[in-house]
Amino acid sequence: MLTRVLACAVALPFLAPPVPSQDLPDRLLVGYWHNWVSSPNSLTLAQIPAAYDVVNVAFATPSTPFGSTMEFAPDPGLYPAAGDFLADVQALQAAGKKVLISIGGAADPIHLDTPADATAFATSMLGVINTWGFDGLDIDVEGTSLNIVGGDGDFTAPTSPRIVNMIGAITQLLALLPPDFILTAAPETANVQGGYSAYAGVWGSYLALLHAVRNELSYVHVQHYNTGSMFGRDGQIYIPATADFHAAMADMLIGGFPVAGGANFPPLRPDQVAIGLPASPSAAGSGYTTPGPVHEALDLLYLGRTFGGSYALADPEGYPDFRGVMTWSVNWDVDAGGAFSSSHRTYLDDVLLATTPPSISMPIGGTITLELSAGLGNAGRAYFLVPTRSGTSPGVTLPGGLVLPVNPDSLTQLAYGPGGPAYFVGLFGSLDGAGDATALVNVPALSAMSGFTVHFAYFLAFPAFDFVSPARGVDLVP
Repeated sequence: MLTRVLACAVALPFLAPPVPSQDLPDRLLVGYWHNWVSSPNSLTLAQIPAAYDVVNVAFATPSTPFGSTMEFAPDPGLYPAAGDFLADVQALQAAGKKVLISIGGAADPIHLDTPADATAFATSMLGVINTWGFDGLDIDVEGTSLNIVGGDGDFTAPTSPRIVNMIGAITQLLALLPPDFILTAAPETANVQGGYSAYAGVWGSYLALLHAVRNELSYVHVQHYNTGSMFGRDGQIYIPATADFHAAMADMLIGGFPVAGGANFPPLRPDQVAIGLPASPSAAGSGYTTPGPVHEALDLLYLGRTFGGSYALADPEGYPDFRGVMTWSVNWDVDAGGAFSSSHRTYLDDVLLATTPPSISMPIGGTITLELSAGLGNAGRAYFLVPTRSGTSPGVTLPGGLVLPVNPDSLTQLAYGPGGPAYFVGLFGSLDGAGDATALVNVPALSAMSGFTVHFAYFLAFPAFDFVSPARGVDLVP
C-alpha cells in the first residue's frame, strides 16, 4: 500500500537523505541578548530559554565614537573569563541554535564616510566574527549611521556616502565569509516603511542597503515598536500595537511598495521577513502587543485567515513561508517570566501542524488529534501525513528538493499498509476550502511501545511537491 499510494508523491523507499547544511529553521523565534549587567537583569548565554532559535548578541560597537573600526568583548561582569563566553556560544550552536553578532544599536552610531572606512569596518568585523565563532551578522544601526543626503532620490542607485559605504562594507565582509553565513537586519519603521511617505534623512534610509544585499539577506525583522502610526502599502494609516499594524508593516516588504518620489521597492520573499516586537511593556517606550493580536496578524500572514481587521494582504492567500518573530529582548522576556517566548514558541510550532495531546499513556492508550493548516493558498490540495518513530533527521528529500522531516520506518509502513486504517484515520486526502484537515491516530494500550516519541509531518502534492510541514512529536509514556 505504501508504494502504491506514495510512489507518485513521496517515493519514500528510494529517496536519498539530504546533504547536511547550516540552514535555519523555517519558523524562527529570534531574541537579542544584553552584553551588559543589569537593566533589567544579568544573563549568561547559558541562561537563555531553549525556546529561541537565534540569539543576537548586542552589540559590536565602534572603537571610537562615530567610528568605523569595530570591536567586541564579552562584558567582564557577565564573563570574568572571556573563554567562558566562547564556550557558551559553542554550546548554543551544539544545541542547534544560531548565534549572531549585532552591530550598533541605538547608542552607538557607525559612520562609514569613506571607502577606507568601509574597509576598516569589514576587516575589524571579520576579526570579531572569527574570534568568537558567530554564525552571522545582524545590522542594527540607528540614528545617523544611515542617512539620505540631499540629491539622493533613488534607492536603486544611492549616492549618500554612509549608505554607499555601508553597502560596500557588507559586500566586502560577506566575500570573506562562507556561503552559509547569516545576514539579518533590524531597522526601525521610519528606515523602511517610512520610505513610502518620504525619502530623506532617516526616512527610507535602509531601503538601498536591503535592496543591494537582497540576494544575501537571510531575513529582516523591522522593529514594530517605538514608532508612530505608519502608512501601509494600500495608502491607509495603521496604528501601532494592533494586528492590522503588524500585518500591514510585514506585507509592505513582501508585497513591495512605492517609495516616495521614486521606483517601487521590489518584494522580498516571505521567508526573508519577520516582525520585531518588545518582550514586555517595559522593554520599549511603546509598541508592546499582547499575544492575541500578534497571533491574529500571524494567522493572516501565514494562512490568509482573516480576523475582522481592515488590512488586506497583497496576496490574500497568505504566506506559509513567513519567517517568524524577533524580540527585544531575551533579558526582558526572562524578566517578565518568559511569557513572550512561551506563547510565541507554541504558536510558531503549531501554526502549520498541531498535535494534541503532547503525550499518551501506553497502559491506557488514547487518540492523537492532528490539525493540518496549510493556508488558503493550498485549499483543496492533496496532502500526505507521514508518521515515524525513528526521528526527524536527516529526513527525506522530495522531488524538487524540499526535505520532509521524518525518517520512514516500520510505523510508516504500518500507517499506509493493510492494517493501518484501524489505527490511522485521515492520514491522506484533500485539504478543505480553508486549507485545513484533521487526522486521528488511535493508539492502543501497548506497553511495549512505551518510551518512544512518534513524529508526524505532512507534504502537499499535485501539481508540485512545494510544501512540507514541520515535524511534531507525541511522547508514548509508561
